[in-house]
Amino acid sequence: MPKHLFLCLGLLQLALLCMPAAALAVEAVAMFRDRAVIRVGDSEQLLRVGETASFGVTLLSATPLQATIRYRGEVLQLTLSRRVGGSFAAPSRAVVRINRDRLGQYRLRGTIDRQPVDFLIDTGASVVAMSESQATALGLDPAAGQLGVVQTAQGAVEAHFVTLDQVTLGSIVRHHVAATIIMGDYPREILLGMSFLRDLQMTDSEGVLTLSLDQ
Repeated sequence: MPKHLFLCLGLLQLALLCMPAAALAVEAVAMFRDRAVIRVGDSEQLLRVGETASFGVTLLSATPLQATIRYRGEVLQLTLSRRVGGSFAAPSRAVVRINRDRLGQYRLRGTIDRQPVDFLIDTGASVVAMSESQATALGLDPAAGQLGVVQTAQGAVEAHFVTLDQVTLGSIVRHHVAATIIMGDYPREILLGMSFLRDLQMTDSEGVLTLSLDQ
């Protein structure tokens, strides 16, 4: 290869290395809370805040309106690109809406280990809670769980702490959910507590509770 061609190639590589990041067509093609799909050239990648793509972009922050990235030593703020390819499929979002009943509570039918149950939504409960008889009807063995004590309206009661393989509420599916089986007849309804509700986005507006989760 002629020496002048080697020289031209070397100058081209140097120019690319020195080119400002903004000139390299860095784009945000989809943005979510704390996540964004960033494209550089023909490569794109879904990043969570703090992650770095294989092509060197680090996502610093993201909202549905703006993403802040670091690329080649520069910090850039990106809005949604108008040149969106069709190869990226946004993560699906499971959404459940529950109407408040006449008692001011939220109840909905779901499943525990693929068996239908009726839930009472209880954000004050740290885990899913059920009575001994409810657990027996679901084929759960309290003795298989860790023995403990919980405080109820009736005082301290023996309980067994177990892990449920799968719990569903509408389109929301969660696995390995912590639960407690309380000896006796309390609670009368299965309480869907925070071991299921954690990380869900919850909004209560005009008597409708909306639960959503990115799948």
